[in-house]
Amino acid sequence: MSTQTKLDKNRLYVYDLDEKILNSLKLVAFDGLLNEAELPKSIEDLTTSSTISEKDLQQLKNKQVSTSLNCSACQVSFEKLDDERTHFKSDFHTYNLKKTLKGSLPISLENFHVITEKKNNQSAHEDDSSSSDEDNSIEDDVDIVTKNNTITNTPNLETDSDDEFGSQPFTHNYNSETDVPISHLNTRSAEIYFKSNQISDGQYFGIYKNLFSKQSLLKPMQELIDWNTSIDQTTSISALFMVGGGHFAGAIASHQRANIKGNIRKHDISLQEQAVRFIEHKTFHRYTTRRKQGGSQSAMDNAKGKANSAGSTLRRYNEAALKADISNLLVEWKPYLEKCDNIFIRARSSQDRRIFTESGFFQKDDDRLKSFPFTTSRPTVGELKRAWCELTYLKILNKPKPIEVRENTDLLKKSTQQNKPKKETKETLDPGCEHTVNLINLVKKARAPLLISYMKKNKIDINFILKPESLYANTPTMLHYASQNNIKQMVNILLSNMKADPCIKNLSGKPPYDLTKSITTQRAFQIARYNLGEDYTSWEESHIGEPLSREAVEELVKKEEKEKDAEVTSAIEEELKSLKKQREHELESKRGKGNTLGIATITQEQNLNSLSEDQRRKTNERTKSQSR
Repeated sequence: MSTQTKLDKNRLYVYDLDEKILNSLKLVAFDGLLNEAELPKSIEDLTTSSTISEKDLQQLKNKQVSTSLNCSACQVSFEKLDDERTHFKSDFHTYNLKKTLKGSLPISLENFHVITEKKNNQSAHEDDSSSSDEDNSIEDDVDIVTKNNTITNTPNLETDSDDEFGSQPFTHNYNSETDVPISHLNTRSAEIYFKSNQISDGQYFGIYKNLFSKQSLLKPMQELIDWNTSIDQTTSISALFMVGGGHFAGAIASHQRANIKGNIRKHDISLQEQAVRFIEHKTFHRYTTRRKQGGSQSAMDNAKGKANSAGSTLRRYNEAALKADISNLLVEWKPYLEKCDNIFIRARSSQDRRIFTESGFFQKDDDRLKSFPFTTSRPTVGELKRAWCELTYLKILNKPKPIEVRENTDLLKKSTQQNKPKKETKETLDPGCEHTVNLINLVKKARAPLLISYMKKNKIDINFILKPESLYANTPTMLHYASQNNIKQMVNILLSNMKADPCIKNLSGKPPYDLTKSITTQRAFQIARYNLGEDYTSWEESHIGEPLSREAVEELVKKEEKEKDAEVTSAIEEELKSLKKQREHELESKRGKGNTLGIATITQEQNLNSLSEDQRRKTNERTKSQSR
């Protein structure tokens, strides 16, 4: 986007365009090579419009829906609706529709029957050799007949068409080099281009194509006029939905802006975003994606199998809850959604998009369902406002660069160079290197069935030496490569199933077993030794440890896990004890030792003196009885 021309952005709102800007707009068409071209007058009248007069403005305001039964392409009328429907399915209507799109005049039904009869008669009398050189389509025959004026009462397409067509009425509709129709939709971008005298030369105004419906996209200028001449814009609304990563944001946007006169521009939001009027908006978030992992839990389950952790269960529950929340919101907003002109949806995955289509409110072929033609960030209300402003404001764009067409001489040179035999292909392209690349890719991905079928098809030995040998000096065989990269599944398959030789050594004199440092890969070698037996090869040369069965390996794994758990628990207990001692020491240091209370020793005589005579006599008797 160019910054040379500065315009007040408030004047560029497509639903409330400045009158000068609206009257200055002129639709720009391009050919197949992005060269600017002029539309034929008949098509230009349908797609563009000049300044709006008061009469046209009044007609637009008082326009009503037509109830007449007629076909504008064939220029015929009907009395019944069934007759009109059958006409639209006929070959006569299809032919006239194609002619109208090309800018030519339609023909009558009688002339169409004459053409078809002549076509049938010619095909019946001509030989197979001559008929194979001619085109079998009705269109080409009609063009030939009309140009030769051999049919009576048939309009001459050359003389009845506009003068600007000249003697070839279709040359202005199509690019002679690429055979692509000239159209305002050939921009190869998401925008439609408009000329204007309000900006500098070489620049255009751009409007996103997604803002128009399929029908209005054919006449965008007329649609712009309808938007800006509508009496009340409050009835026009659009829906915006964004969902991804457990985040959801939705809003019902009014096409009429809010009054922001006197508002101060904030740092985090522009004046245009402040003017956005949301009738309803809602955001919520559910934990559906594991942090730094990417993708939803359902996608992970489909790719790697269903996990049984507490976090995965929570994410699955939240995915279902997110769908339920969106469905409930769509039910709540149903009165708005039925009146929306556009429904923009941004969904990162097909599963998220299926939430809207499976809800029953929208059909897959609904013309109102559209995507945002630009990248968006995390779904929030602020992001919805930014996206709405990006959609509904004119953009100043530079003129698109035409596509360069290479000359035929260059193409001939390239074709001759390609056809020349290459002498160095045998030296540079070694089939062994190609096999090595394919084999290594299959080993990396652990595609054992494909690896076996590839080796059988190309008759490759299991102990194939990888090439070039200088590059694979440390890993000359597939078993070496799988061992060094710790691909334990392929180690077991290459040894147990495909009977690879574990005694082959690399340039350093190391067998495959010595290249791995992973205990799991080493145990895969030991399992293979157990499966193959001691008579398979000299296992001492392979340096593989004692054979182990899968059951023994599983027991070792369980034992190691228990030992690790015991070590962890003991370490935790020791840590807790040390923390407890440290805590006590800190408390003592804060409180201090303190003074011990002195305990007075009370003698028996002092104790007896405090008693009465009767109590003293009874205690004496009690002590005498105890002593006995």
